Amino acid sequence: MTNLMQDIQRQIQEWIFAEEKAGKSVDTNRINEYLEEMMHKHNSSPRAEFNGLSPEQMREMLYDPFGPNCLVQLNHLPEEQYMQIPLVKQTLFLMQTLNEKELKMTKNGWLPLKFVDESYHLGRPIYIIETLFMKRINEYDATSVWMSHLTLDFLGWIKLRKGMLSLTAKGKKALSDVDAAANEIIRFSLVGIGLHNFDGNEDDRIGNLGIAYSVWMLNKFGSEWRTGRFYQEHYQKVVNIPEHFNIYAARVFDRLFYWLGIVDIRLNREVPPPFEEEYKKTDLLSIIFSFT
Repeated sequence: MTNLMQDIQRQIQEWIFAEEKAGKSVDTNRINEYLEEMMHKHNSSPRAEFNGLSPEQMREMLYDPFGPNCLVQLNHLPEEQYMQIPLVKQTLFLMQTLNEKELKMTKNGWLPLKFVDESYHLGRPIYIIETLFMKRINEYDATSVWMSHLTLDFLGWIKLRKGMLSLTAKGKKALSDVDAAANEIIRFSLVGIGLHNFDGNEDDRIGNLGIAYSVWMLNKFGSEWRTGRFYQEHYQKVVNIPEHFNIYAARVFDRLFYWLGIVDIRLNREVPPPFEEEYKKTDLLSIIFSFT
């Protein structure tokens, strides 16, 4: 910002000098008009560090993600398409289960193991569960199930009373319109749930801030396998936040985008170890989102 202000001051001084040399008077009103023109040009011009986006476009993605002026829009879909989205399927499964009966939570407040197992198999496989052949799947291991639980809790669609989980009146009303409920589940998973809830790092800015830009980058670059480091470098040019232990890639790509089914993940064993995870977009990305 300091460099920007210095550049603006320099340009204004050069403009004043040129106007006065041409015999034109310069007053406060003319300076303000010129400054306004400069700021409009600056805010609407493509920037290399923003991958060709302007500051105005980037501001919308950072501070009003998926809003009316954002370059990334969340689509409204028919129910059959929503049911292709793993996280949505898992979340609606919890709602539909609670619509039929209450669930008795474990003594530590987690969803019961039988339900977790059923819900987990509706979503995408989790590496640690599959490689260890876990027979008892806990909610804190099946993180997508945990995400579905948190989403409904934060939305106020479920309640816990005396160890029993049930739908609220608000949740029952939401379930009466599955399409609208599914759309809200996606929106809230993107902007309502702090992705820091699933790791030990307390910095809640990494990944949460600029989530629409992360979706935009996946659409732009995701046709080829790319590392989390690749996306992180682009992200940090926009969001000036120190990175800690690949938290950005873990939060955004390994968890949220994977749970939504918009990325595939592979371990690249064609390079020397340590092997890096790589990501590639799926067809679901262009179904869930529109890019203008």
